[in-house]
Amino acid sequence: MAFPEVTYERYVQLGGRLDLEDFDASRSAAHAAVRHVVGFNEPESPEQTEAYERSVGAAVDIDHYYGASGGVGEAAASISLGKFSASGLSDGGASAYDIDMRRAIRRELSGTGLLFQGIG
Repeated sequence: MAFPEVTYERYVQLGGRLDLEDFDASRSAAHAAVRHVVGFNEPESPEQTEAYERSVGAAVDIDHYYGASGGVGEAAASISLGKFSASGLSDGGASAYDIDMRRAIRRELSGTGLLFQGIG
């Protein structure tokens, strides 16, 4: 069985609430994030397929929440706005976007056998 492509109709069936335009803006990033987490583990049963689809839906919602861009400035070492300046994540750590994305995906895939167990 191959990786399913989650359509807008399927997203809505699974409880998604975004409109079509917002869904389309985040769909590619969501699929890429889920594929990164599952590695080479393809869904092999209807249950795994549904879990995969739910994880894509959750990833769409996270990507939309962060502005369909992965969080502008999320991994910046420092940022300044007028007189305000902040520093952080200069060590190359994961951004809030990455953490939230992985958390949402793993929540949907937990116990399915689809989570990649390899290195990295």
